[in-house]
Amino acid sequence: MVRPVASKGARPGTGDTIIRAPHGKMGFASNVGRVRPVDEDSILALEIRTAFRSEARTRLLLMVADGMGGHRRGDVASRIAVQAVARTLLPLLTSETDIARAIYHNELRAAIGIANQAIIEEAQLHPECEGMGTTLSLAIADGRTLHVANAGDSRAYIVNAREIYQVTRDHSLVQEMVDRGELSPDDARHHPRKNVITMALGVYDEVTPDIGCLTMERSDSILLCCDGLINHVEDDEIQRVVVETSDPQTACDILVALANKGGGTDNISVIIARAPEQSPEGKRNV
Repeated sequence: MVRPVASKGARPGTGDTIIRAPHGKMGFASNVGRVRPVDEDSILALEIRTAFRSEARTRLLLMVADGMGGHRRGDVASRIAVQAVARTLLPLLTSETDIARAIYHNELRAAIGIANQAIIEEAQLHPECEGMGTTLSLAIADGRTLHVANAGDSRAYIVNAREIYQVTRDHSLVQEMVDRGELSPDDARHHPRKNVITMALGVYDEVTPDIGCLTMERSDSILLCCDGLINHVEDDEIQRVVVETSDPQTACDILVALANKGGGTDNISVIIARAPEQSPEGKRNV
């Protein structure tokens, strides 16, 4: 669904279109921004509802992939990543039985490996795609259990009235500097090399994503985004928008508008989903 929006100062054909989801308990938006000529991001927000023998299940599959390469077709890399991972995981996500944590994590690792190889093979077949790659931030909500995988500097958050909690860790040069105590988190946001990432799909023969899981609370929202959002919108402002806006799609639209207002120097993609109303609440176990 495409909705034209006014974007003061944006060039025609760049920041004037937002790709968005219908309204409900989940929303997404992807926008080219105000500077880049092409949107190299790919996103997927899928609610899978099944019922076998009158037992209903709801699982969510969410992905944000931020393609790299510019003229070298980062948009192709991000699309391949999202499609390959979805094809691999859908049989699992339509299972009629409970899925153990170890199975989820093994399947996530395998799916991301398949996507990595698919990008490499595409680049080998098409010289114009040589050097392309993509980040990938992925979340699966199965009841109140959230499984997360990450490669690169796209992020997954849990957001509620008390906190905005970054679930994933950036694979980036500045994050490594922060970890070593050489840079503060605030300084990292404005460091000239903040866009240098240390892990991506399609770059090396093997990729080792971070994979983990936690238990969500009833009031939690899941948020996935690329750096085009977090480079221009502070975490506390993201939290305020998500908490104060009842409709996730409206919240996504507001966040994209704020990122463009802040400069829109990169493509902007965000997914927001409310925690499924299933399974008992528990403590987080990252």
